[in-house]
Amino acid sequence: MYHILIVEDEAIELAVLKKVISNSIEGAEIFTANTGREAVEWIDKLTKIDLMLVDINIPLPNGLEVIRYLREKSKETKILVITANDDIDMARNMFSLKVDDYLLKPVKTQDLVECVKRTLSFDEEKELTLKQDKALLLNYLENFEYSLWAEYLIDDLLKERSSGHLVDLFYQIIQHKELSIPYFSKNKQQLNSTAYNCKNFYKIIRLLMQITNDIFDLAYKQNDNKIEPIKRAQYYIDRHIFQDVNLDDVADKTFISTCYLSRLYKKHFGISFSQYVAERKIELAKILLRHSDLQINQIALELSYNDVNYFCRLFKKVTEITPSDYRAKFESVS
Repeated sequence: MYHILIVEDEAIELAVLKKVISNSIEGAEIFTANTGREAVEWIDKLTKIDLMLVDINIPLPNGLEVIRYLREKSKETKILVITANDDIDMARNMFSLKVDDYLLKPVKTQDLVECVKRTLSFDEEKELTLKQDKALLLNYLENFEYSLWAEYLIDDLLKERSSGHLVDLFYQIIQHKELSIPYFSKNKQQLNSTAYNCKNFYKIIRLLMQITNDIFDLAYKQNDNKIEPIKRAQYYIDRHIFQDVNLDDVADKTFISTCYLSRLYKKHFGISFSQYVAERKIELAKILLRHSDLQINQIALELSYNDVNYFCRLFKKVTEITPSDYRAKFESVS
């Protein structure tokens, strides 16, 4: 996800620049400033700016002074200058401040888009993948397929060895659905600052699931009457997979009787409710055994099994192997 700051004092031009860039760089987080002072405030406030697009002739401090201020804070930020003046002095100033490119007014839309993408080293193939994945997750959300969403997150995390792609996806989905997620910025910062390794694996999973829960909670409130009882039950189980989940609680939250809920699980999955919950928890335990450094007793406790011996017996019943042997099996492969 790109963070772009546009500095332009003409309101109409600012609106056009923002619209063109947002349409061409999907999911970009765009900030705007009408004056040099506002631009400086954004530079102080934002932890990351990938690109600053700045008009030289803005109210004081002017564009060049804003660029100088930014360069004191960041050498990595790309800078595009927009100006109505094409002279040698300006070019000399821009060279010394390591400006990446400049555009002369009036700026053509195509020239702007090409220049922005070139400056950002925009990866069309990567963005296409992001767009396709966004459509997939939106489909899961609209059809209330929480478990498929969660499986996608874990698969992507294991494949990418980073949460960056998922953070971009979350941001785009939140924007698309116009959702208000109170702690998204905080969780996003934690994810971006947490390196992928076995020590942090569980922490990353919990952060990803916290954002997922916030998104699905809002979707649940908006679509409660349209959700089938079995999907409500599955949602509640997966939403609370790290907690103790029992038939009475799920039936209560699903607004059906315990008997009817039991029959639904037999009908849809061919197993009892308790078997379904156990298998969901064991699937997560297998992932944690393979990819985290949590001890077996810690994994049991995180999944709300206070008796580690019971957890081990249950694990073996479901998988036909003990948790320790399961972990050793994959450690020997790696």
